[in-house]
Amino acid sequence: MQTSNQGDVLTYVEAAKEISIHLRGEPDDLVAAGAMYLAREAWRQLAGSDLAWDRFGLELLDVRGRLYADQDVSVDAQAPVRDDAETRLAVTSMVEQLARYHDRCASDDRFELAERLSHDAGAQQLRRAAAALG
Repeated sequence: MQTSNQGDVLTYVEAAKEISIHLRGEPDDLVAAGAMYLAREAWRQLAGSDLAWDRFGLELLDVRGRLYADQDVSVDAQAPVRDDAETRLAVTSMVEQLARYHDRCASDDRFELAERLSHDAGAQQLRRAAAALG
């Protein structure tokens, strides 16, 4: 992802907000994988600053292993540099949107029952991850 007018790499918060907006649209596995990438980057960069990030990471990594193991996606954005209110809000909002994405997948009859149950479990874990930062 890059800004269109200057070619500068997006800040972490800008990228998270943009991904959140895209997650509200039609289900898109690539956008969801981008959200997972950004959430994991926040955890990797900010873990250790607060135990909330450890709880966030435990839930996040389990969802990633189950639903995103085969996806190798990255987002061209700066890493988060500090654990502040703006960063936490961006991460929390994005992860909540990702949970809603998985809710939609869980209710989609095109998926088999096992996949729908996995999406439902993922949505619940993502909500717990978001709540850990709140």
